[in-house]
Amino acid sequence: MLQWARLKLDEFLALHPSMRLAELDSQRVVLDGEYELDAQLKNFEPIRETYQLKITFFADYPKSLPIVQETTRRIPRTADYHTYEDGSFCLGSDINLKSILFEDPSVQGFVERVLAPFLYSISYKIKHDIYPFGDLAHGESGLIDDYQRLFNVNGKLAVLSVLAALGKRKRDANKLPCPCGCRARLGECDFRFELERWRKLGRRRWFREHLSQFTPIEH
Repeated sequence: MLQWARLKLDEFLALHPSMRLAELDSQRVVLDGEYELDAQLKNFEPIRETYQLKITFFADYPKSLPIVQETTRRIPRTADYHTYEDGSFCLGSDINLKSILFEDPSVQGFVERVLAPFLYSISYKIKHDIYPFGDLAHGESGLIDDYQRLFNVNGKLAVLSVLAALGKRKRDANKLPCPCGCRARLGECDFRFELERWRKLGRRRWFREHLSQFTPIEH
């Protein structure tokens, strides 16, 4: 189907012959089978492992994120391993993943830039009981830490201010205090140009809904 051309399924299946196309219709694509991890991070040991995976892409991908499930319980299904009880992975913060997939929405691009590094880190954790580059905090605190880095701002209030601005029309967002901390309105600061790359990742409604998941700051 033409709508799935961006996934470049043939390229992925040729590179990973132990994976198969399990389902393909107008609503979703499901890939299933053995994924062979053969990876090495800089200054760390090479790791070769095989995982039984189910990967689901939905019709509005990459605006919606794919779901990856490990089906044989080789990976502990706990928060320490960023794996839910149903075997699905917490691959990272929504906005970080969306930014990666926006640049390259192919299956192989997703695997190389998101899935393989995740599985390498998990495999290293299983083997050595430690993550190679440290572990991001779980839950809201982890998201705040990640979004501070992505948005180049400091503190939870600044992160929530960025999300609030992304959830509004530009002319309304420009009236808000700038999240960068300059004490000017957003419309008077060059930081407003930084928001353009993030606006491409989703509709204003999505950013408003994402903002609502955070605990408000009490004044």
